[in-house]
Amino acid sequence: MRSVVAEPAAPKKNVTKSNDLVTAAYKLTLNEQRLLLAAISQIDPRKPMPRPLSITAPDFSEQYGIPLKQAYEALKEATAALYERDIKTYDGRYKSRFRWVDRVDYLDGGGETKLYFTVHVQPYLVHLNKSFTTYELKRIAALSSTHSIRLFELLQQFKSTGLYTVSVDDFRDLLELGPSYERYSNLKLKVIDPAITELREKSGLQIELKTEKKGRSINRLIFKFRDDDQMKLNFPDADALVDNTRNL
Repeated sequence: MRSVVAEPAAPKKNVTKSNDLVTAAYKLTLNEQRLLLAAISQIDPRKPMPRPLSITAPDFSEQYGIPLKQAYEALKEATAALYERDIKTYDGRYKSRFRWVDRVDYLDGGGETKLYFTVHVQPYLVHLNKSFTTYELKRIAALSSTHSIRLFELLQQFKSTGLYTVSVDDFRDLLELGPSYERYSNLKLKVIDPAITELREKSGLQIELKTEKKGRSINRLIFKFRDDDQMKLNFPDADALVDNTRNL
């Protein structure tokens, strides 16, 4: 009888970010977010930053489950736009603003992007030994909204407690919604509810939203969440991830 040799399992792709980066204010399209996360998943957060980080259209297509032709187009557009995107942080004293990347290379017709993260972003991605959040990239791969991805990351900071509380104003600032959805009813209908629904269906999270009022207005969001039992079947290694998330 011929022996069967098992194929080696594909290495897990984890995304690790400093919690300060998770809670920074920035706005990205879905494909820009996907491009960034594909690059970050190649970084070992314990080691120096590799430069450049390369992402190909076939890898992009496979990772996010989209047609190869669409992956070529998405990669090219996201690469061009990402160069102009920035991040806003506030440490209690200074409000800072800096870019994600200081150089991008795109192999025209070849479907390959090379990203060079700025020196300002690097401390949020490498040499991390505390206050960071880690998750498997495949848990957000099927998400079709950048708001869903942001909410997933915000929740994962508090995986150990299953409770995330944020003011409505801060939540709007984190997502850089600007003048959009100023009324809470619109924010809930267009941003919060769709994100919760998608995370329940595609990322294996059970989420319950409660709110608090100040006067007659809702001013605070309280998310209670946990991994769905089905998630443990779909993502069997989820609990083995490095978990150095925030505690309340």
